[in-house]
Amino acid sequence: MLVDTVAGPEAVAVARDPDDLLALLAATPRAIAVLGLAETEPSGLDVVRRVLADAPGTAVLVAGSGEAHAPAQQALAEGAAGFLRWEAPRAMIRTLVRSLASTAAGDDLVPRPAVPSARGSVEAVASPEEGLHDVVVDLDAQRRLELSVREVQVLIGVSRGLTNADIGRRLYLSDHTVKSHTGHLFRKLGASDRAQAVSHAWRLGLFVPAPTRRAGA
Repeated sequence: MLVDTVAGPEAVAVARDPDDLLALLAATPRAIAVLGLAETEPSGLDVVRRVLADAPGTAVLVAGSGEAHAPAQQALAEGAAGFLRWEAPRAMIRTLVRSLASTAAGDDLVPRPAVPSARGSVEAVASPEEGLHDVVVDLDAQRRLELSVREVQVLIGVSRGLTNADIGRRLYLSDHTVKSHTGHLFRKLGASDRAQAVSHAWRLGLFVPAPTRRAGA
């Protein structure tokens, strides 16, 4: 009901199961997925991981009681955007949902996946107004390198010359958490510093130049 009051009931859809949820997310760009977690039920965290892997760019908000703190922390470490506690004050819940809705969980750091077009070339998934003059992310390379969505977001921030503090503000993460993600990136990419991490990401095929489209093409 609280989500309805923020987004409006016509903007909220309830999925029957994980497959239905992913189908809804595929048809709804810039969506927020609210996923329930329980302390003793591992399937909720499995669904969170599946959404983060299969629906890049979706802002995932995990929800549950304070007893679900451990799985919620794991979900946040793997890329969820926030933890909504059912017993939290209503004003806090509204603020969290509105914050996600207005910022899309670090929208400027959300990776756009590269997908094959009907002609066999690579095209970018993005809105027409975005211009497509930067990069997109190869999902096969992301899976091969075992990078989480959050790690890719941090790497995009690194590639744009943002400091850990800048990245943290955009993704609602502490400097310590961003530093931890950066360390994981260095290890997975075989890099020793930020510049090398970005260079290796290109060399390993994670980043793909986004093609430029002419108006009306």
